[in-house]
Amino acid sequence: MPKGMITKITSYKVTHYSDNGQTLAECAWQDNKGCTGTTIGSPDNAHMLALLHRAQREGVTIERESA
Repeated sequence: MPKGMITKITSYKVTHYSDNGQTLAECAWQDNKGCTGTTIGSPDNAHMLALLHRAQREGVTIERESA
């Protein structure tokens, strides 16, 4: 079954974990088939950066938190 194309970024969050120094980005989205999903990865990863820039273009507020 072919995957759907992301049509909308619904949220984008960057979390920095103080206990181990790791930073993760989490992007929630909806595709053209009405399915929703989440992509999680390093904010330095090219795919996550592309999703971040798209979220910014679409006016999504970027959440930042420390845990």
